[in-house]
Amino acid sequence: MAKITFLNIFALIMELFYTNNVLDKVALFDQQESVHCVRVLRHREGDIVSFTDGCGYLYSAKIVDPNPKMVKLQILGREEGPDKRGYGLHMAVALTKNIERFEWFLEKAVEIGVDRVTPLVCEHSERRVYKKERAQRIVLSAMKQSLKTVLPVLDDAAMALDFIDYSKDVTGVCKIMGHCRDGHKVVLPSILQEAKSAGNNDFLIMVGPEGDFSVGEISKATDSGFFIMDLGKSIMRVETAALTCVGGVYLTYLFNR
Repeated sequence: MAKITFLNIFALIMELFYTNNVLDKVALFDQQESVHCVRVLRHREGDIVSFTDGCGYLYSAKIVDPNPKMVKLQILGREEGPDKRGYGLHMAVALTKNIERFEWFLEKAVEIGVDRVTPLVCEHSERRVYKKERAQRIVLSAMKQSLKTVLPVLDDAAMALDFIDYSKDVTGVCKIMGHCRDGHKVVLPSILQEAKSAGNNDFLIMVGPEGDFSVGEISKATDSGFFIMDLGKSIMRVETAALTCVGGVYLTYLFNR
């Protein structure tokens, strides 16, 4: 396939579509993406567009059938996306009482860089359900708007204690928990730098609900090898603390290579 340059495509098009329906040199958009492409952005047959498969690749393609139910494209080129990072990040964040705050976190975390998000239900959680389909749409939209090529995984909601049990079998990952109770804590930048220096570039970070993690949840996490982090003296909402963690990991690798 011909070599393409992401920056050239961005400069010319400044828009990114998504489909994982790719076969050899042909790609198809689903109906929602097709309507957006043809009816909203008014692309026509012969137009060149860019799309991602959500797996880290960027494609250049020509529209050969501008059907609003299923746009068909001829793939002209493919290259690795520009958003490849030197770390992996799995955020496990308690659902917020106001679900819009959790959805805001999802959007901003995708913009900065995250690989997987697990919504948590904790002993002190005030919210125990969320609309996963709506959240997935937010994640997808944020990926396209921020011109990223990796679609983060969004899990079903999990009980915090069950999630900690699951994490026992996760190896090669720096596991971190944040809470507001007293006890020994290490500032987040120190945890990140120590892990990075040891060659451990994958992180799992848990952030609790408005009512904080319970004593039992904290104890179980500590016994399971979690570092307890200190985010300073600022009083933060759940989504603010979680996004601070996402930004902290991002900046650790952006400026300290």
